[in-house]
Amino acid sequence: MTASRPILLLLVGLLGLSLLGNVYAVSRFAGDRVGQAAFAELSTRRFEPDFGRLVRREIVGRAGELRSAIADLRQARERMFHLAAASPPDPEALVEATADVRAAFGRAQTIFHESIVDAARQANHPVK
Repeated sequence: MTASRPILLLLVGLLGLSLLGNVYAVSRFAGDRVGQAAFAELSTRRFEPDFGRLVRREIVGRAGELRSAIADLRQARERMFHLAAASPPDPEALVEATADVRAAFGRAQTIFHESIVDAARQANHPVK
């Protein structure tokens, strides 16, 4: 069964909106402030204060890596939006572009999650 063009365009649009929603959180809060205490503070508000400090220290320590991941994410998003704006959009190119956005978002999220895990290891094995 082959999907009709309007349905395919609708699905691509919905996927784009979904990805945009996910990406918005990272780009909105991280933006150019990656590695600054404000971003780290915002990212760890819900943690217990001592643990939050450990996580913030890890995030700030990986600021360059996180900044690079965010830049990659922005580039991937720009490519996806450029392809989606073509008339007509190329579904295969969009499949690849949306996969690139997901991968770039995953890299940024992984850095943050690894910072949390590294902080948890430090909390469980404090240096004396």
